[in-house]
Amino acid sequence: MPVITLLSDFGLSDYFVGSVKGVMLSLNPDVTFVDISHQIPPQDIFTGAFTLSQAYSCFPQGTVHFAVVDPGVGTSRKALAATAAGHYFVAPDNGILTYIMEANEDFAAYEITADHYFRKPVSATFHGRDVFAPVAAWISRKIELHQLGPVLQSPVRLQIPPLKRVRDALIQGTILAIDHFGNLITNLKPEDVSMPFKILAGQREITALRRTYSEGLPGEIIVVPGSAGFLEIAVKGGSAAATLNMKAGAPIGVILQ
Repeated sequence: MPVITLLSDFGLSDYFVGSVKGVMLSLNPDVTFVDISHQIPPQDIFTGAFTLSQAYSCFPQGTVHFAVVDPGVGTSRKALAATAAGHYFVAPDNGILTYIMEANEDFAAYEITADHYFRKPVSATFHGRDVFAPVAAWISRKIELHQLGPVLQSPVRLQIPPLKRVRDALIQGTILAIDHFGNLITNLKPEDVSMPFKILAGQREITALRRTYSEGLPGEIIVVPGSAGFLEIAVKGGSAAATLNMKAGAPIGVILQ
């Protein structure tokens, strides 16, 4: 059975998610839905891109991924359908597929212009229902992406800050995302740092490296190798985001001793 995943900032209290699924089912009643998340912070493309990047490869090849965090809905921003690593993606052309592009040399994108695939009339404020949902359903029915429109040569990419070596013993990093528990996911990988080290975050110095979230003292700020392959700043029994008053995109420093 075809699988369609859904990722959005729609939340769960309105009709948005249900109507999107209804449109898809009307075109392909055999589809299986998996919700990656509908709790992406409103209009937060960076968090949406990171979340999608960590989930898509867990699904079988041939899966169609509906990824809609779309602050530019109704503007001149393009809509795209893409393929990479045997997966399909339907999304606004706003950078939400940045990590997918960077991880897969076979990434190919097409601008969605064939409006006979759309639900009519098309709302200027809900392309998730009227453009992306029906296109995702048609892809699940095995139409070829080139039928949707021309090749998109230069899809929008987010400017994700790389690690920056300020001095021999000082690295500048970034908070990529914040998870539901308030853990701060950094762009540091374990191999980027050597012991001993200090992470400077939210005017605090963090030196405690732990293997799991449960290690350490209650309320202690710790660093943990996370499941996404990056170092995470956590608080045992609490929220690092709240404790340090930090958001996605905030800079951090690393002092190598």
